[in-house]
Amino acid sequence: MSLTEHLESTLEHALPSLNHFCELIDLNWIETSLHQTGKASIRRRKLPAEHVVWLVLGLALFRNQPISYVVEQLKLVFGTTDYCVPSAAVQARQRLGREPLAALFSLISQAWFDESQQQYSTFQGLSVCAVDGVVWSMPLTKENFNH
Repeated sequence: MSLTEHLESTLEHALPSLNHFCELIDLNWIETSLHQTGKASIRRRKLPAEHVVWLVLGLALFRNQPISYVVEQLKLVFGTTDYCVPSAAVQARQRLGREPLAALFSLISQAWFDESQQQYSTFQGLSVCAVDGVVWSMPLTKENFNH
């Protein structure tokens, strides 16, 4: 393998991408969140509402890049050209608002929570949602160990 091939392989893994998000986020959740909030695209647009949701996710990943770069990298534009003016992307993001993203967050968190409940057990009757690195110090007695 040449140096160029090694560098390209490294860059593929180092650059942020939505490939993993595409696997984790069901497209139906995006459509549901848009319909719940009344933000689904009725008109045929270059940047439909579904793509604007992906744009917002992409902007979080590519936060140091201009919005036009994110639109181009994620191939979000419909139509005969693969280009839209940056102001169109900004207007689309403003038109979308935050309600669909809040609804999408609720749908995703509930679905992932339900999935985790099937995979992971509970602790002392409580749902295990995360472990944050807290260390509990207590005497190592038989009572504590059994509890």
